[in-house]
Amino acid sequence: MRKLLFLSIILISCFANAQEEKAKTPKIAIKIEQGQSITLGDVKLKFLTVEEDSRCPKYTNCIWAGRAVVVLEVVEGTQKQEKKVYLGETRPNEPSTKTLYSKDNYFIEVVALNPYPEMDKEKGTYTLLICEGK
Repeated sequence: MRKLLFLSIILISCFANAQEEKAKTPKIAIKIEQGQSITLGDVKLKFLTVEEDSRCPKYTNCIWAGRAVVVLEVVEGTQKQEKKVYLGETRPNEPSTKTLYSKDNYFIEVVALNPYPEMDKEKGTYTLLICEGK
């Protein structure tokens, strides 16, 4: 009887602790097709091009995971600049951050580049997933 009571107390305490964990708020991504522009707040983004896409195709084995390099135009007010974002492997002296814009606790970052390569399948039109947050 004591063992059963002891096991019950342990199980109840484990479940009680598990309920205290808060779920993360999911990120909502905005899709931009290559050549398209969007405006988020005071920032205008234009998806210019995919400079490199050497990502390992799905369902294959590769020597390295590969990467994609995308180029975007970021315009805030009168300031205009091109930014490269490296998705996947980076080389020395290349930034690993996916943040396009950051100011006063507000940020815009790249989430993913689609479509992901597949063997024996044409790539189609690239789309970039962007999210913003605080």
